[in-house]
Amino acid sequence: MRRTFVFILTSMLLLVACSNSGHNELQSWAFDVVTWEKGVYKVTTDTVPTTDVEIEIGTIKKHSTNESDKLPNLFSNKYKKGTKLFKVKNVETNDYIAVEDNEIYYRAVKMDGMNTAANLQHSKKHKQFQATDKLVNFFIRT
Repeated sequence: MRRTFVFILTSMLLLVACSNSGHNELQSWAFDVVTWEKGVYKVTTDTVPTTDVEIEIGTIKKHSTNESDKLPNLFSNKYKKGTKLFKVKNVETNDYIAVEDNEIYYRAVKMDGMNTAANLQHSKKHKQFQATDKLVNFFIRT
């Protein structure tokens, strides 16, 4: 009986001691990102020549290393608050933008299928509207 009690107590202590809550640990992102105008951009190691940098289009407002599927606008998991984003000459911002880091401009490519929190919220409202519209049409026809 006593052996069983000691075994259970030891097992419980090991489980508690070995559990990983992860609340205070840094998250591991697959790549560096910035968000701008409801789009998510993957920052690459490709540089953009200074002569190709056009105008400043935004500044990072929020930095966090915690992974989330709800990314705010002007966010980065690498770059600190105040990092500047730029439009590149002869390139649409839907293709890529430039991120300035220590006077070097890095290409940030827009990722299809990735959305910011504002985009997700808009999408959810749109789906709710579509469902309501279908329901109203159903009742009108009957």
